[in-house]
Amino acid sequence: MSYTIYADFCLVGKELQLLEDVYITISYEGKFESVSKEAPKFKVYSIFEDCLILPTFINAHTHVGDSFAKEMGYQYSIEEVVEPPQGLKHKLLAEASEEELTFGIRNACLEMLSSGTSTFADFREGGLKGINLLSQVTSNFPVRAIKLGRPNQETSLEELLPNVDGVGLSSTNIYSDMELKQISEKCKNENKLIAVHVSETVGERKIAFEKFGVSDVKRAIDFLGADILVHLTHIDEEDMKLLRGRSVVCCPRANAYFGVGFPPIEKLVEKGVSVCLGTDNVMANSLDLFREMEFLGKTLRGKYGKNALHSKKIIEMVTVNPAQLFNLDSGWIASGRSADFIVLNLDAPNIRPVNDIYHSVVHRANSENIEFVYIRGKKVFERDYL
Repeated sequence: MSYTIYADFCLVGKELQLLEDVYITISYEGKFESVSKEAPKFKVYSIFEDCLILPTFINAHTHVGDSFAKEMGYQYSIEEVVEPPQGLKHKLLAEASEEELTFGIRNACLEMLSSGTSTFADFREGGLKGINLLSQVTSNFPVRAIKLGRPNQETSLEELLPNVDGVGLSSTNIYSDMELKQISEKCKNENKLIAVHVSETVGERKIAFEKFGVSDVKRAIDFLGADILVHLTHIDEEDMKLLRGRSVVCCPRANAYFGVGFPPIEKLVEKGVSVCLGTDNVMANSLDLFREMEFLGKTLRGKYGKNALHSKKIIEMVTVNPAQLFNLDSGWIASGRSADFIVLNLDAPNIRPVNDIYHSVVHRANSENIEFVYIRGKKVFERDYL
């Protein structure tokens, strides 16, 4: 049976158009049936006054496996922490018990749920064992995991692919052109996503040119056929030309944490690149996309002043853009799409009075302002839930 809710404000459609006094009908299948300013003839199920309804968030790049190791790499460089196979992260993962890993991933899911994230794309280390553990934990949560696995000594690519949504590679630099082509062919034949880190650090980019004579961005596109390029902290104009019309994932706070620079997000958007946001390693960064949006918004204001990207564009980076990248039926509120939405309290002291809702969401709202989260039309979180 369908039901209707009312909200004072709602961000509607791919354009995230702001509508006031909105009635939203949700079908028994958990999809948006209609969005209207006309009151229905039947009873309204819930009334959300002084609230904004907006799409749930999609975290386009995470490593939830290291959730048990928060702040354990604070005193080290990024290479010392994450570079496989000797980085601190990989040593900790190898030494961690299944109970520790499960506890960390479960906490990560709780954090995402409580901060409005309904879907996350995870680079999951540990071969098939790592994927199975992620699947086991997320089966108990309404959040969706897009599982991007990585082959290892115990698990071949062929064994991995039937159990994942795609692959998540640490770098193109450790593969020859032929090996990248082989990975691409196997993934494309199985209709699997290909994701890879590129140009996260000056060092990684330098290695690409020294070994192959071209950027890792170019190799990721030309030989790997990557669907998802992550980081792009250090790219040039030639790379941007290659990226036009494509989707990328940037992780500004994680880059700042590791001291590796800031991705050229403003220029990427100007070049017609669809930018999505991710939070990267949980051992280094929280999974809260409100914090990611605010950090990005204020950093861009610091660089470009009043000409910085509008806040609506930043909200798109955690809703509309990743939904299109991962071909999801969530990400914006429209008839026929999955009823995944946040009910945000606009009457909180840190937000009121609201003069521009888009700016309020990016620069003032936080996860504590979330009253409810709905996924597939079902209430899965409310502020007293935890």
